[in-house]
Amino acid sequence: MSKKRKSLRDLIGSVVSYTLILILVIWVLFPFYWAAMTSLKSPAEWLTSTLIPFLQFQPTLSTWIQAITLPEVLHALTNNVIIATSSATLAIALGSPAAYALARFRYERWKNKDIAIFILSQRMLPPAVVVVPFFLMMNWFGLLDTQIALILVHTICNLPFAVWILREFFLDMPKEYEEAALVDGCPYLTLFLKIVLPLSVPGLIATWIFCFIFSWTEFLFVLVLSYSNSITLPWIIASGMHTRGIEWGLISTHTLLAVIPPIIMAQVIRKYMIRGLALGAVR
Repeated sequence: MSKKRKSLRDLIGSVVSYTLILILVIWVLFPFYWAAMTSLKSPAEWLTSTLIPFLQFQPTLSTWIQAITLPEVLHALTNNVIIATSSATLAIALGSPAAYALARFRYERWKNKDIAIFILSQRMLPPAVVVVPFFLMMNWFGLLDTQIALILVHTICNLPFAVWILREFFLDMPKEYEEAALVDGCPYLTLFLKIVLPLSVPGLIATWIFCFIFSWTEFLFVLVLSYSNSITLPWIIASGMHTRGIEWGLISTHTLLAVIPPIIMAQVIRKYMIRGLALGAVR
């Protein structure tokens, strides 16, 4: 009798768990489904509640063609790629030496853990607190509405995160190869460039992708520091209101255009994260 009760209790627990998971999945995916369906509707059907293509409405690619061929959208997409790629690369280039130093060297007056926590705390600072100082600085140097301004700001925001993640990755790396190289008289710079970095490629790529996604989706600094030449897709999405009303179809299409690259990046992350964890197991 107790076994039957236990099996019944397990069955009820499984049903409840899967039901909650299903509700959560629907809750997360439904906005994307709604955006996809809206992007496939004609302008006259944007405000209708139809959700099933071919049964409730006839899908069309006219909104996608219009959105993709708009010059400002292509310009914003190009800016997205340049700014996100450059800022993520700079964050990795500047953050990896700092992360390695915090992982391998020991500081006396200010402990490594305290330094790492201080660096991470800079990432927790609300962007609204520093947006005005950044605006004044970029205006002083004549960098407003330029890609360089956004690259610098995004790099500054990504750098604490990159240092923290890479530090944890370097701590998990085996020291045997480094110790053998030091015994042979290898300088620390050569050791870092030719041994540590090649071994940490999975961690570098995973961190780069995280930084890329942040820069790709960032909006506040783009809104304040850009108005024409360096606008990105989030700026285009926010400007979806025109004289004839809110262009829901274009907003949905632009949103999907902005979401698809980070989703692809997230799929790439899994492979490199697994490789990174497996690398730390070689001891």
